[in-house]
Amino acid sequence: MESAFKIAKKICERQYTSEDICKYLDSASISVVYQVLKEIAEKSLRDESVLNEVKAIAMGEKEISGKGLGSITMRIIAIATLKELGDSQLFDSLDDNSKNLVMGAFL
Repeated sequence: MESAFKIAKKICERQYTSEDICKYLDSASISVVYQVLKEIAEKSLRDESVLNEVKAIAMGEKEISGKGLGSITMRIIAIATLKELGDSQLFDSLDDNSKNLVMGAFL
């Protein structure tokens, strides 16, 4: 796997494919996963394979790091990403406190 620095540079320069995005979402680095989720939301990337990966994170089906670090945070970010893309099903199922966390995810 590429270093987090190289991935960040590729994301900033928009030098990636949908396959790259899916690969980056499998990263054990929560900073990489966050940056990729933010990019997906900001650029409205709607590739089916990318959306499936985001949904898996949002539903807690994917472990972000080997130690489970950041899994709840990344779940919230993934739900915010889906909401930005117009899919609010998971967001709508949250309690008010969790909705507030999702709403502040990209501030």
